[in-house]
Order: sequence, then C-alpha cells, then structure tokens
Amino acid sequence: MLTVWTMCTGSAYDPYYVQRLKREVDKWLTIPHQFVCITEHDIPYVPVTMLPPTNWPGWWGKLGLFKPGVASDWNLFLDLDVVVTGSLDELVLRYRECELACPANWAQSGHGGCQSSVMVWNGKCHAPYEMFNPEDARWPPVNDGGLWGDQEFITLLKNTRQINVTHTEPEMVRSYKYHCRDGLPENCRVVVFHGKPDPHEVEESWFQW
Repeated sequence: MLTVWTMCTGSAYDPYYVQRLKREVDKWLTIPHQFVCITEHDIPYVPVTMLPPTNWPGWWGKLGLFKPGVASDWNLFLDLDVVVTGSLDELVLRYRECELACPANWAQSGHGGCQSSVMVWNGKCHAPYEMFNPEDARWPPVNDGGLWGDQEFITLLKNTRQINVTHTEPEMVRSYKYHCRDGLPENCRVVVFHGKPDPHEVEESWFQW
C-alpha cells in the first residue's frame, strides 16, 4: 500500500497544518493509502508515529525516511507548507517505480537541484540515509560552504551518480513564489510554499485556508 508521509517537529507549524494536509490528501488521492505524520505531538484525527527514525534536527530528519525498514514499498512525502490543488493519482502512479522522484529546485534552475518538498520513492531507496554523515546535520543552517539542507544532500547524491533521481513533470508541482502569483497554473497538483510566505499568510482564489 502507498504510504503518505509528512513531518511536524518543533513549533514551526501547528497541528492544524497536519490536519489540513491530511484532508487535502484524502480529497485528492483516490488510491488506497495510509497517511502518517512523524511528530512528537498528539494530533487529533491524524495517525502519528511518536518516534522519528532519527534524531537529526530540522529538515535533516526527512533523510530518516530512507532508513531501511522505515518506509513502505511505495511512498509519497509532502512538506507541511504545501497545498494540494489537484489529483495526486497520476503523480504517484507515474513515478511509482522510480528510485526517487522529486521536482527540480526552482531556485537553482538549470543546475540540477532537487526540491524535497514533494518526493515519491520506492522502499529500496536507502542511499540518502546510509550515505549521510550526521555531523553534517547542522542546525540552524549556516552559509559557510557546507550543505544547507537535505535537498542539497540529495542533489549531491544525484550529481555523483549515487542515486537515480527522476524529476517530476514541471506542471505537476509548482512554486508559489515563481509560478502562482497570477493564479493557479493548469494541471498543477501541488503548490510548494518554500521560504516565505506560508500558506496561511496569503489569500488566493484557488484555495481557502
């Protein structure tokens, strides 16, 4: 069965973000699935696992999903600061057999960067966990020439051919900053609110917070 993952650690996002994301997934994903939130919080109406797969801080914890024995054979990860705007069925079916599929990073256009806000992967993908050195999980992140976050590490694995990353079709996953200021693009399934603003900070005709 498909497992849909999200992560809510610390206090950056309140439980409503998790509940809202689950409702969106239930609305837009007709394929049988289970929704699981990795969190230390008790979130009503949401299945949670209280023990994260690693104790790596911040967004580095997402790499723990690739630890052997954690993920299912078929997985979808969604950051909390995304808004689902269309059917997820084609997204997960098209990339089901990929080792790892994710959007190209819009902020690094043309440089092959990976955006880890939306990921589809199979249960055999373990390199992001097995090849990561926990000493690199600095938090808060710093601009000192080292890795800023998990998606830079995934990009490094891709560029050194240690993992096979497939970029999702551009129209399926869009950036709010770069693609949605003049309305929701056609065929968009997920809008990513990377950085600022967060979804609750904007008013748009195509979704209601």
